[in-house]
Amino acid sequence: MPVRLPAPSPVPVDPAAYRVWRLAVAFGVCGVVLLLVALAAVAAIIRDDDPTLSGFGVVNLVVIVLVLIGAILGAIVVMAIALSGGSARTRWRALAVIGGVVFGVPALPMLLLLLLEVGISWRGALLSIPTTTFALWTFRRMQRNRKPPWWLVLAAFGWGSVVSSYFAQIVEGLLHAVIRADVPPGTAAIVGHAAAAAFPEEFVKAAGVVFLVLLAWRRIDGMLSGLVLGACVGLGFQFAESMSYMTQGFDSVLYQHWYRQVTGLLVSHATYAGIIGAGVGLATQLKDWPRRIVVATGGLLFAIAAHLVWDICAMGHFSWESSDANIQLFVAQPATLIALKGPAFLVLLALVVVALRQETRSLHRQLRAEAANRLGAVSSEEVSLLLDASGRFRLRLRTLRDGGYAAYQRIKQLHTAQLELAFTRWRRERGESTPPGAEEALRQRIYRLKASAPA
Repeated sequence: MPVRLPAPSPVPVDPAAYRVWRLAVAFGVCGVVLLLVALAAVAAIIRDDDPTLSGFGVVNLVVIVLVLIGAILGAIVVMAIALSGGSARTRWRALAVIGGVVFGVPALPMLLLLLLEVGISWRGALLSIPTTTFALWTFRRMQRNRKPPWWLVLAAFGWGSVVSSYFAQIVEGLLHAVIRADVPPGTAAIVGHAAAAAFPEEFVKAAGVVFLVLLAWRRIDGMLSGLVLGACVGLGFQFAESMSYMTQGFDSVLYQHWYRQVTGLLVSHATYAGIIGAGVGLATQLKDWPRRIVVATGGLLFAIAAHLVWDICAMGHFSWESSDANIQLFVAQPATLIALKGPAFLVLLALVVVALRQETRSLHRQLRAEAANRLGAVSSEEVSLLLDASGRFRLRLRTLRDGGYAAYQRIKQLHTAQLELAFTRWRRERGESTPPGAEEALRQRIYRLKASAPA
């Protein structure tokens, strides 16, 4: 029987959980994205190269002025709360509510534009939802020991499909218009158009990863967590981009679906953003800011370079193309993807392997230390099982077969709590702030789950 400890006292509020600066930086990232949209809008209106871009520019400026007014009023409210001696938790809540409202306003037209594209491309959407869902499930499963909650996965997908796609249409659209107007056709134009796509798209995806990492700091355990989060942002962008190409006839929809949602789904924007996320996730484990900046920037630059290589080759037709439609569709196109996007995807897989090994070694150390203290939350016999994801899954299936769904849920919750305890110990070892009493609360939960097991 496990050792029973006295019931813990109520867990005090952890000030670190309400870090106002972290939330302020997250909203600052949103502000930078909106600032770039505003600059692109002004440039589009002044140049007037494209009437559509100019019209969007006027709408964007109106919305951004409203956001600016709301941000000023919100800052006044937060400062008033701070000067009145409000607690960190109160300031955090005030900033969260105000920031959510202020930046939720510009998100509405972005969302409406996406829904309009989905409505126009409804056949493509029906085809793409299953493939995109499978890709999200696949990347989420890569976190074998502590899967991200679905709300975080969907938030990342939402940033990619709503914010990133809108930003790309405005900023990238302006850059393409400028290049068409000022750069003569040729190599310089090809490189310019490729750069006009790669830099804005990867920047805004990176902004989304940073924003979500700052908001969900306790769900980010390192390189693997960041990689999965980034890949989900990329999948959101891939979905929105696919919709924009599926507005023609059904034959075109089928082609775009095959190209963007089957053969290219995992190796395109999900790969680029996943590498960005890996850099950001690794940066969260480093203590000094210079190394953090170098690592995060390195991931971004690698993604931009990989994206740039693909776009230059695709726009310049520097790849194998066949006059036979079937060979082009089922042989030449997949071969081109493997040759040009395969190396970046292999880098992504290598990062997954390295991150999993690092995480497994750290969890093994923490679980052995927990087992050695003989408090009963983790036994020596359980350590190897907890580190074996397939072994845990097989045990749960046997439990479901022999003991029913209630027993299955109990063993699943037990494994989750034990691994959460190991992750909490690991964060404390790295010097990260953890809620007071978090480890003890997890031990008490584990004791209750073990005690509820049938004899």
